[in-house]
Amino acid sequence: MPNSQNPSPLLDKFWTIPNVLSVFRIFLIVPILDQLKNNTPESDFCAFLLIGVAYLTDFLDGFLARILKSSSKIGQILDPLGDKLLAITVSAVLYFGHKAPLYFFVLILFRDLIISFGAIYAMNIKKMIMLPILSGKVTTFVLGIVLGLYPLSFSFVMQYAPYNAIIKNVVVYGTYLASVMLILSGSFYSINYLRNFLLKKRETHK
Repeated sequence: MPNSQNPSPLLDKFWTIPNVLSVFRIFLIVPILDQLKNNTPESDFCAFLLIGVAYLTDFLDGFLARILKSSSKIGQILDPLGDKLLAITVSAVLYFGHKAPLYFFVLILFRDLIISFGAIYAMNIKKMIMLPILSGKVTTFVLGIVLGLYPLSFSFVMQYAPYNAIIKNVVVYGTYLASVMLILSGSFYSINYLRNFLLKKRETHK
């Protein structure tokens, strides 16, 4: 696991393209939840499209931050905040709408709480910026696909799609895969935090 303490200087700008995309993703949560709560085949399809757009912005903001060299301190907060708010709120509505299992929602909630509290502790107490690790990025990618397919599997498309059984199976087995990845990435984040905190403590006492 790579060291998550950011060694390079970051911009202090807020209005960068990656940050605007992160803010847009956070605002997209409102219409996504609205469509999911409507609980109709048409609104479920709209929710699927909106979730797809939201996770596309997640890819684009990181990609553009690297290409444009516009990584910022606020971006290090906005990007993961958008991911976690999106995943937790969507999975919560899916669970309470009896569309997703309880264990899936609980795993998403606890994994993201571990990451969030660790990042807050690192920033406020240890004065460190903890960057995402590879397993976390892969998990977010898989999670985005699975969360998007849930509303699709309840949408009007399933009435006509010749492969609706395939989509439903992908949702079921994708949930199992995402759950395992949530457990693993949560564990890796915990280990990574602990390792960096101990290194910081040793450096402080030198």
